[in-house]
Amino acid sequence: MASDGSARLEALETQLMRAWVNEERKTLRNLLSRRFRMVVGASAPVLLDRKSLLEAAGDRWRIERFRFGQSIYAREIDKIGIFAAEIELEGLIDGRDARGRWWQADIWKRGGLGRGWRLVDRQLARVEDDRAFPEAVRALQLWR
Repeated sequence: MASDGSARLEALETQLMRAWVNEERKTLRNLLSRRFRMVVGASAPVLLDRKSLLEAAGDRWRIERFRFGQSIYAREIDKIGIFAAEIELEGLIDGRDARGRWWQADIWKRGGLGRGWRLVDRQLARVEDDRAFPEAVRALQLWR
């Protein structure tokens, strides 16, 4: 049986991914910390900030379906939540096929004064290697 903390983190992850699939930017904005960063790993890792991800989610980086694998690690430590899992994604980045198996590791932080949990950091790495993939993600960076 999962602990309350594990169940809470799994529910937050599912809520975030459903918001991405359904292009609910307001929900995404509410779940992402203002200091959010995501490292997308492939043959060359690429960094996306909160603004870049919010702009790309649903349009340039479209997730059509997701499914977490059997191996899920979730743990709360004080005001920090750690979630790691294999995730199967179906989607597109700027029209390029981005389906496949990924390994995802997230750090959540609980805010004060009833602000709830916010995702601070996501590390997402393709299990399969695709050398052209980093350029597709790099093109999403708004500061370039």
